Amino acid sequence: MATAASMTDDPSTQTDPLRDAPLDGLGGEIRQLRSQRGMSAAALARAVAVSPSLISQIERGVTTPSIEVLWAIARALDVSMGAFFQETRPEAEAAASTQKAVVVRANARKRIALPNSVSYDLLSPDLKHQIEFTWAVFEPGEHSPYEPYSHEGEEQMVVIEGEIHFWVDGEEFVLGEGDAITIDSGLPHRAANLGTRRAVTIAAMTPPSF
Repeated sequence: MATAASMTDDPSTQTDPLRDAPLDGLGGEIRQLRSQRGMSAAALARAVAVSPSLISQIERGVTTPSIEVLWAIARALDVSMGAFFQETRPEAEAAASTQKAVVVRANARKRIALPNSVSYDLLSPDLKHQIEFTWAVFEPGEHSPYEPYSHEGEEQMVVIEGEIHFWVDGEEFVLGEGDAITIDSGLPHRAANLGTRRAVTIAAMTPPSF
């Protein structure tokens, strides 16, 4: 069981200089997914309701999309947000794999972290298993996402730090430290930190569908 000291030592709960750093591979991943679907940048822009120039800048790494735009891009490309998890610490130790277990070190997690948005770390080694674990850090005022979304499967979430407001099909639940929630992911849902201090959650989804 994690102790108060070990929680404090976790890099995801500390001020992280990589949180708002550009994800160099994100634009290339979007361009590759778009090309695989035979979709032009203009067509993707129309589906996302943004300008073609913004899509071009995102794909070239000139600018970073907001979390809302990234959600819309995922929907337009018919992929989960998990497709955009990036290696942010290439020098870190890779996941150690044996026939019995796979270990993902705290400094080697794949991440989605956009400026002024909730950051997500993938605790699972990849999205090829039957369950997906994510670690999310909500700074005060951050939402994930602003508009409710749904996906296949079942989801469980526990609040590790702070307070989270969670909406499921229009019903609001307020979760404090140690509180957990289980939902049918097919129902529209979203989360937000409406408090004045950071909130941290761990979520499990099966099948992997974030």
